[in-house]
Amino acid sequence: MTTTVHSLMPQYPIIEITHDGDVKSSDFTRTAREVKALMDETGIHLVLADWTTATSAPDNIALVGFGEALGKIGLGSDFRHAHVWPEAAKARLSLDMWKTVESNHGHRAKAFGDRESAIAWLTA
Repeated sequence: MTTTVHSLMPQYPIIEITHDGDVKSSDFTRTAREVKALMDETGIHLVLADWTTATSAPDNIALVGFGEALGKIGLGSDFRHAHVWPEAAKARLSLDMWKTVESNHGHRAKAFGDRESAIAWLTA
């Protein structure tokens, strides 16, 4: 598994997370810390999660716990999270659950079939 976090500045005011392979709960925890630090540093609250090459994601219990943790870190009202659907069916099921968890916690989250559409939604 490889997950990376970086800013797309100056081209876009977006923090991008790229997931590849088998994504574990520990990867989510590390990624959350990195995203929060970059949000604090840059003031950016738009996040693009590219799951295109992910083959799996954490189980539903881990996703619910992560959603609760996100609710406690004080995300701004301008926080938006766009996801790019993975090619692997197993990972797609997990992403669908993740999107539901985010919506249940009042986050604006949406999934897209391609990166360009996700960026367009985030920057609209």
